[in-house]
Amino acid sequence: MRIYFCRQGLTYICNILQNELPDDEILDCPSDNVPEAAQQADVLIPTVSPIGTEAMHSPRLRLVQQYGAGLDSVDIPAATAAGIYVANVPTAGTGNAESVAELALLFMLGLARKYPQAQESIRNQVLGSPMGRALKGKTAAIIGYGGIGRALAERLSGFEMNVLAVSRRGPATDKPEDDIPISRHVAQDGFHDALREADFIITAPPLNDETRSLIGQAEFACMKPEAFVINVARGPVLDYDALLAALKEGRIAGAGLDVFWYEPFDPDDEIFSYNVLATPHVGGATDVSLQGIAKRVAENVNRLRNGEAPLNCANPKVQPKG
Repeated sequence: MRIYFCRQGLTYICNILQNELPDDEILDCPSDNVPEAAQQADVLIPTVSPIGTEAMHSPRLRLVQQYGAGLDSVDIPAATAAGIYVANVPTAGTGNAESVAELALLFMLGLARKYPQAQESIRNQVLGSPMGRALKGKTAAIIGYGGIGRALAERLSGFEMNVLAVSRRGPATDKPEDDIPISRHVAQDGFHDALREADFIITAPPLNDETRSLIGQAEFACMKPEAFVINVARGPVLDYDALLAALKEGRIAGAGLDVFWYEPFDPDDEIFSYNVLATPHVGGATDVSLQGIAKRVAENVNRLRNGEAPLNCANPKVQPKG
C-alpha cells in the first residue's frame, strides 16, 4: 500500500512506521499538496494538515488514519460520503496519554518554580531567587477526563495535590471509577466551581463544537489571579482574545501552551510578551508514544488490506469502496 504523511520533516516517524510495515511504501508530502497526493494514496495520515473534500475525490484513497487522536482537521462527513474510512489512535494504551501528561507536568513545574526567571538568575549570578511555589497541597482541575486526564491525575497524586476532574457527563453511574486517587469528579454543571478552586487548570478534551472556546472570558473571570492555565488539547479550546486579556490584565498568573490556534504559530505573537511557557505541539512526540502509535496505525493498515474495518473508526456506518 502507499501511505502518505501529510506533512514533511517527519523522517523519524516515517521510519518507525516503515519498520512496522516493511512491504508498504511510506511517503510524505507538503501540507498544501494533500489533494494531489491523495490521488496516489491508499492511506493518508493527516498529522495537523487539513484533509478536506478535494482530497476525498481520490479514486484510490480508502483510509484517513490519524497518527494520534485528534481528527479536528478531517472532514469526516466528506470522507463518509466518498466511502473512505476515518480512524484515529486512542491516547490510552500507546504511551501517548502518558507522554502528554508528562508535558503538562513539565509546564506546571516550570511555571510554579519560575523556570525562566531562574535562568535569568543564573545569568546574573543571583543565588536563592526566585522563590517558587510547591505543588504539594495545591489544587489542579483537569478539564477533560479521558486518557490524558487520567494519566495526569495518576501522576499528580504523587505530588500530594488535590485533583478535580471535570468531564461532560461526570463519573459513570453504571461502573465504578478507576482507582486513581482524585478529590472529586464533576460534570459540566460543576465546571465553574472547579475553576474557582484550582491553582492549575489543565485542558485536555478533544476539540469539537462543544469544546471550542471552552475557556473564554467567563471562565477566566472565575479563576484565581495566581492560577496557571495549561493547554495540551488543541489551541482553540482556549479563546485567544480571552487568554490574552487575562494575561495582560493579571487575571491569571501565566500559561503553558503546547498547542495553538494555527500551527506553526507566530513566535512574535503578543501572547509571548507575558508569562507563557510554550512548546511546538510535542506532547505526544516521545520515543514510547510514537512507537506505540505506529503499532496501532500498522494494525489498521493491515486490517484494511484484509478487507476489515479499522479499529477506532470515526465513521463506522461508512459504505467502503469496493
